[in-house]
Amino acid sequence: MSRPKIVLIDGHSLAYRAFFALPPTLATSKGELTNAVYGFASMLLEVLENERPDYIAVAFDVGRTFRHELFDDYKGHRAKQPDELAVQFERIYQLVDAFNIPIFTAEGYEADDVIGTLARQAVEQGLDVVIVTGDTDAFQLINAHTVVLTSGRRFSDVRRYDVDAVRERYGLEPHQLVDYKALVGDPSDNIPGVRGIGDKTARKLLQTYGSLEGIYEHLDEIKPARVQNALREGRELAFLSRDLVRIRTDVPITLDLDAARTRDFDRRRVLDLFRELEFNSLVERIPPPAGQTEPMQTEEAARPVAYHIVQPDDLHTLAQRLGDADFITFDVETDDLDPHTANLVGLALSVREGEGFYIPIAHKGLEASAYNVPLEDVRALIGPFLAARRIPARAHNAKFDMLVLWRHGFDITNVDFDTMIAAWLINPGRRTYGLKALAFERLGVEMTPIEELIGAKKRDQISMAEVPVEDVAPYACADVDMTTRLARLLEADLRDLALWDLFANVEMPLVPVLAEMERVGVALDVDVLAALRAELRERLDAIEREIYDLVGYEFNINSNQQLSDVLFGKLGLDKRASSKTKSGHYSTSARVLENLRGAHPVVDLILEHRHLSKLLSTYIEQLPRMVNPATGRIHTDFNQTGTETGRLSSSNPNLQNIPIRTDVGRRIRRAFVAEPGYVLLSADYSQIELRVLAHLSGDDALRRAFLEDGDIHRATAAAVFGVPAEEVTPEMRNLAKRVNFGLLYGMSAWRLATETGLSREEAEAFLERYFERFPSIAAFLDSIVEQARERGYTETILGRRRYFPEFRAGAQIPANQLRAAERAARNHPIQGSAADIIKLAMIDIHRTFRDRGVRSRMILQVHDELLFEIHEDELGDIPPLVIDRMSNAYPLSVPLKVDAKVGYNWEEMVSLDEFLHA
Repeated sequence: MSRPKIVLIDGHSLAYRAFFALPPTLATSKGELTNAVYGFASMLLEVLENERPDYIAVAFDVGRTFRHELFDDYKGHRAKQPDELAVQFERIYQLVDAFNIPIFTAEGYEADDVIGTLARQAVEQGLDVVIVTGDTDAFQLINAHTVVLTSGRRFSDVRRYDVDAVRERYGLEPHQLVDYKALVGDPSDNIPGVRGIGDKTARKLLQTYGSLEGIYEHLDEIKPARVQNALREGRELAFLSRDLVRIRTDVPITLDLDAARTRDFDRRRVLDLFRELEFNSLVERIPPPAGQTEPMQTEEAARPVAYHIVQPDDLHTLAQRLGDADFITFDVETDDLDPHTANLVGLALSVREGEGFYIPIAHKGLEASAYNVPLEDVRALIGPFLAARRIPARAHNAKFDMLVLWRHGFDITNVDFDTMIAAWLINPGRRTYGLKALAFERLGVEMTPIEELIGAKKRDQISMAEVPVEDVAPYACADVDMTTRLARLLEADLRDLALWDLFANVEMPLVPVLAEMERVGVALDVDVLAALRAELRERLDAIEREIYDLVGYEFNINSNQQLSDVLFGKLGLDKRASSKTKSGHYSTSARVLENLRGAHPVVDLILEHRHLSKLLSTYIEQLPRMVNPATGRIHTDFNQTGTETGRLSSSNPNLQNIPIRTDVGRRIRRAFVAEPGYVLLSADYSQIELRVLAHLSGDDALRRAFLEDGDIHRATAAAVFGVPAEEVTPEMRNLAKRVNFGLLYGMSAWRLATETGLSREEAEAFLERYFERFPSIAAFLDSIVEQARERGYTETILGRRRYFPEFRAGAQIPANQLRAAERAARNHPIQGSAADIIKLAMIDIHRTFRDRGVRSRMILQVHDELLFEIHEDELGDIPPLVIDRMSNAYPLSVPLKVDAKVGYNWEEMVSLDEFLHA
């Protein structure tokens, strides 16, 4: 017969582990640090889910203990508790209280003494005990009915220790660990132990003599003499150390099982607290309290709703409602996540808060036939209102819905509010912009997860078309209802933060631009990649043979352990260039190999092998598989909310990371081609970030260099080295170029020295001369960091914000993370402004193409470059128009310059004049 189970949590040790294991930048949108609270909450939920205990309790420390009386220096080496952790304990207490978990403390004792006592009492009452802690001292409490859960190197790596696990790790019984610590000491708690007795010796002594008393009873027979003398001299400290490390089990407290019963809590309180802390990702893990199986909503969300299934006879009535609406919120239900292949299963609409209409279109099954509305009827009666320019449309992640609806014959012309984009602009550092997370955080509504409809496990999931209409309707209606409600709140926030113009005039007009680019896609010549694939396969085989010849035997080049043995064992390379991994082998990461470049021919071959293998697997083999069979083209996904700087990102496939500085990378670009009757036009902003820097800093010397339209890097080198421009050597120019671009990303003297081979002193001297010649640049970059410290954010020329919680007053952030934040703060106004400018250009060009009815189209954006497919009949008009609109996208104090090239593929491109006269 199984015994009841109780979980006992060491609150202090768990909070400490979470605080130091999770990023110190984990905070709410209001700047409240939450890393310790989040880690504690996550572990609590994991324990509740996996252990399913009958009872649960938490223990906390309350100040000085009897151990401090025994030994003044107990824990004397520990640093003062960080203020950032101290302020989070109040939240942890709130969390424990919200789950109705009793807290046990005892004056003069530590939390692990309290837990030791509760564990003893629980076992005596017939319970099994699970102790959750970040402290291995609790291992001494393990017995046949008590186990310990503790995190490993990573906080999320939880390991379960029972008697056998202790034996395996230490070679000792759990009760012997007290004597073990008495011998070896514990630096973390400043427990002295016996000087000269280490881990192996202590284990051997205890395995031989059983206990500390047994060791001293046989002291005269212990060899070698060094160990015997150490034990004799350290006898007093050994027994003192044991008194310090022994967890007490006789604390004057009593286990109240009725108070510790689990699942008896107010879920509303937990939800309210999670909303306040923005723990949206943890909501679905909250177990229902006793007697409740359905999700509950907070009081704020308890308002009546009217959700309707629209049947064929209802379409005319719905159309009348849409015709009188001030706006239409829409959302599609599909059978696939790829908008270019997904079928439209249903359409949800809303025209006011609290109401939603679901039109089933392509649900499967006999029962669905009674509900499904013919697609042509929906297009005829509902389509005109979605296309009406006088009625603004709203959505969450509108681009996806637009692409699906376009493919099914609908025209969406006036999407003026996307709640996903609004939430991103307000807080570009959020962990998620999902509708359900936003609805929970802002509205207090716990929406139904999609897994409840289609299944949790991917292998067993069904498509939305197979879910009964009666289940999909409330789910889809809730999507448009919550989007409608969120739009009101988010608009107010955008206006309060002076972000409305950026949202309404840049980000929202960009949505149909990106949707159209994705819809069009780009053509791919798979034969070019097939030939390149064969060539690379041959080269990789040759590299492998060469590596094996140099090493003397074959091994798995992709195995870190085997490669580590080769480099640092067989070849004897300098181990100081690397560090050991958890497996005990030395790291062979890219950084390590770069540091070893030139040390042995094998290293350079390994680097080449990795580079070619990555290109082969990521692009050369993958791209042909991603060609849409219906269009014959690749349709990348442009992510508008993927970065904090405002830059667009690309995925499925990522076409922005194809390396163009290597021959193979450039040849991959050769596979991107224009379809017959068209040519490709590449329009690339020349040094746009440096031009933005010149504009924002107002530096006269840098501005003058751009106004004179010379070689900016040559002009910089001439100014820094104090020589005429014609005397600048290639080495001088290259050094100036590295600094010009490096400053945009916070280049230090150390990094300049690393990248150029200069000494640290030479690099520092060069930077000093640089800033002497361009004094306003240094002042401007410093002022950005100062602004970030004062206001908590930096801005672009259009007011796009990036927040830096690292600069909170009193925040104790590791030095490397603080330096990274300073670099990001300097970079944001520059890179973000460049992103703003190219977005303005894209919107203008797209509108012009549409208004003129041209056949040419914009197909790709890669950072500062736009790629177009130009109809051959429009070659005379479109390239000059594109260059003009890009050059005048935003009025800087220096000219925006655009380099334009044309060609039949993306790699082999020449100037327009050369192309026309070839």
